[in-house]
Amino acid sequence: MMLQQCILRTYYVLALVLCISASEDFAWTKNERTSFYYGTFPTGFSWGAGSSAYQTEGAWNTDGKGMSIWDAFAHKKGKIFLNDTGDSSCEGYFKFKDDITLMKDMKLNHYRFSISWPRILPSGLKNEHINEKGIKYYDDLINMLLENKITPIVTLYHWDLPQVLQEKYGGWQNVSMVNHFNDFANLCFERFGNRVKYWITFNNPWSVAVEGYETGEHAPGLKLKGTGAYKAAHHIIKAHAKVWHTYDMQWRSKQKGLVGISLTADWGEPVDITNQRDIEAAERYIQFYMGWFATPLFNGDYPQVMKDYIGRKSGQQGLGASRLPVFSPQEKSYIKGTCDFLGLGHFTTRYITQKNYPSGLGDSYFTDRDLAELVDPQWPDPGSEWLYSVPWGFRRLLNFVKTQYANPMIYVTENGVSEKMLCTDLCDDWRMQYFKDYINELLKAIKDGVNVKGYTAWSLLDNFEWDEGYSERFGLYYVDFRNKNKPRYPKASVQYYKRIISSNGFPNQREVESWKRKAVETCSSSNQLLAADPLIGHMEMVTEIVVPTVCTLCILLSAVFLIHPLLELVTMRGLVENDFPDYDGMEDEAFPPLPPPHSPGHGGQEDGDPFANSGMGGAEEEEGDVSKLAEVPAAKRKGVKRPQPKLDSHKLTSERGLPALRTMFENVNFKGKGHEAADLRLLMQKMENWAHRLYPKLQFEDFIDKVEKLGNKKEVQTCLKRIRLDMPLTHEDFIGKDGEEEAAPELQIFGDPDPFSGARFPDDIQGPVHSTPAPAAPPAPSPASPSLTEEQRRRMELNRQQALERRLARQQHQQTDPTASQSVDTPTPTEEPTSVSSSVDILNKSNDQGEEEEEEAEEKVEDLDRSTQQQASDLPTKDSEPSAESSQCEEETEMSLDPKQQLCDRCEDGD
Repeated sequence: MMLQQCILRTYYVLALVLCISASEDFAWTKNERTSFYYGTFPTGFSWGAGSSAYQTEGAWNTDGKGMSIWDAFAHKKGKIFLNDTGDSSCEGYFKFKDDITLMKDMKLNHYRFSISWPRILPSGLKNEHINEKGIKYYDDLINMLLENKITPIVTLYHWDLPQVLQEKYGGWQNVSMVNHFNDFANLCFERFGNRVKYWITFNNPWSVAVEGYETGEHAPGLKLKGTGAYKAAHHIIKAHAKVWHTYDMQWRSKQKGLVGISLTADWGEPVDITNQRDIEAAERYIQFYMGWFATPLFNGDYPQVMKDYIGRKSGQQGLGASRLPVFSPQEKSYIKGTCDFLGLGHFTTRYITQKNYPSGLGDSYFTDRDLAELVDPQWPDPGSEWLYSVPWGFRRLLNFVKTQYANPMIYVTENGVSEKMLCTDLCDDWRMQYFKDYINELLKAIKDGVNVKGYTAWSLLDNFEWDEGYSERFGLYYVDFRNKNKPRYPKASVQYYKRIISSNGFPNQREVESWKRKAVETCSSSNQLLAADPLIGHMEMVTEIVVPTVCTLCILLSAVFLIHPLLELVTMRGLVENDFPDYDGMEDEAFPPLPPPHSPGHGGQEDGDPFANSGMGGAEEEEGDVSKLAEVPAAKRKGVKRPQPKLDSHKLTSERGLPALRTMFENVNFKGKGHEAADLRLLMQKMENWAHRLYPKLQFEDFIDKVEKLGNKKEVQTCLKRIRLDMPLTHEDFIGKDGEEEAAPELQIFGDPDPFSGARFPDDIQGPVHSTPAPAAPPAPSPASPSLTEEQRRRMELNRQQALERRLARQQHQQTDPTASQSVDTPTPTEEPTSVSSSVDILNKSNDQGEEEEEEAEEKVEDLDRSTQQQASDLPTKDSEPSAESSQCEEETEMSLDPKQQLCDRCEDGD
């Protein structure tokens, strides 16, 4: 027992000594924040910022640019967070001059950007078409950078493969891409190489291979697990090597430039630095990540650990060969040493431990590694869920590269930290802290002897973050993507990074501590601008969208209001016959209050003024007078030419039409078939006022006639029948309160069931016609109108039927013998005159048969006028009391379809 305790104590002491030793040698590997090193970078150290074409340019289909795999991928729903796309992004294609101004203000030494392959070769192939507009854009960008003493570092492939090559060849799954990419790169060397001295072939090919062809998270979105990533990477490595050799043989001697590659890698730290399995797992993590591409370029072949693990997994799965492709001896020699400098992208660190994955889980790049990634929950998590601030991992990774690849020349091509979409605080203290810590670890690595020549902050602007859309922001400058102008706002980190550049490092503690305070002070004004941006955006929207829209609506509404009266005027002036006179010079007369309404065909009208009650200049009539329009001889009426507006159902049933008709009856109290006298007068006055306002140049009676010609609107006809029913004044309407008749010298009290019988329509009267008052009727026994008996109704119906038959017979006879039209229309004394309702039915039918039949029907109505007037002159005048049949007759009479017909077709179906 004592022996076991002694052994354990010895073991603990040994472990403690090892830990203390490791702590003394590598204090910066601790999880805690390490001590800060004050010092400056070597003279000539280059400071810059980065971007890429698809993430910032926008203009995805502008000036002849072809579609890339990211254009196609982002346009598929559900592939990008919130379905964002890079279609417009930062509008860098149009705003590159403004962005260069921002770089100059920051005193950047270099700017890293990428050339969009489909922008200069829309089909991806040099021998098919070169887009000179795309060439010019990059020419202008490069020239302006050099004018401002900013060195361009150009990436040839930052993930935007031409979609045509993906569809035609399968993208990086096809070895033919090696030659296509070489042609594209050679064109860039030819056009831009005289000014560009730093070329990066591929940016982060690990992401292209794994996320593009293994998981499908990135374009082109293929999920070829276990093989797709390895095959794509194999062709990418070959393509890089060929481009390097092309430049080395054709352009290096002339252009004196360098060709490298940018590899992104996290650092992998063993969970337990005393556990050999964790140490080996952390080594595998780095080799499967960065070594996958760096080892072939520096040593000629894949890392041995990759070949061992993937080969063993492939054998366990029953495959005859390894899923990891093999380089031939010639290819190894061709690839080795094809890297003038190594671009290194780095963001965060992971703890790594051993984890065995059985072969039964299937082929996968991730299971091939047999490891698990862990994070320390105490690590700062400023933004993206994958990105934790672990500065000491950066120094470790740089020292690993130094040791592993014989200390190559390194340019840090990407390093930065994101923030969440909803965070719009421009005082980004966490980013300032991140830059301070990571750049300080970079300075320590340089002091360790790592050959780092430059540092590139990622990124200059907030931009499209691939499958995360715009939800993650890495930019030094905040971009308002809600605004179509994509304005840029400097974050506090701009001022902080600018002071690091100006000082070329961290000169002393006092000065460095003041940087953050001063940067926060300057960002306050930017925050105010950003806070005002929504208001400015709304104002711009009001100026550019709302105001023109409102103005356009106002113009349209004004046009509508102007067109409506103009249409009424045009409609009013529309002539039924082509020979009607022009009324352009006629103005609407004043519209004084109208006198009480009169029954059609009666009233005290002055001689020679048949339109006294039309509102067209006639003198005002005293109460009780009625219009004489119906008594004007047909010959005289035909000689008066006036406009006949065309009415239609749309106008009648419009807001000013049918609803107005209905409203007129709201305050009228019905009693039987009539109204109280006051109610009736009010109703008629409203009707005439309404008709006059709608159609100032149209007689009220003619207005009713024209409306009835519509015929096919049941609501209209029902309403008009009610109006027609109320127009003839019944006897009880003029019985005084004491049962005595009201004095009305000019009032016609009908004594005959047919108030428009013979003597009132003499033939061919040339002189003035006056109404002749009838003898006073005896007082009515009841204030209510007598109702029609069954016999009277039956007789009226029989009369209408007989009249219709006679009318049809005359029409048929006229069609067979046109010469008989003069004589056939004259009824014998024993025959019943043709009823108005029959004429209405016939004329309505003729209206449906076209214009020619309508004219023929009107001629027949004129013939009927003459025959009826002749008959009326021979009939004796009856002075009997008006009956209920008279009211019904009046209703039927007033439903004539034309002013000419109104004279003759008055109650022809009476007794």
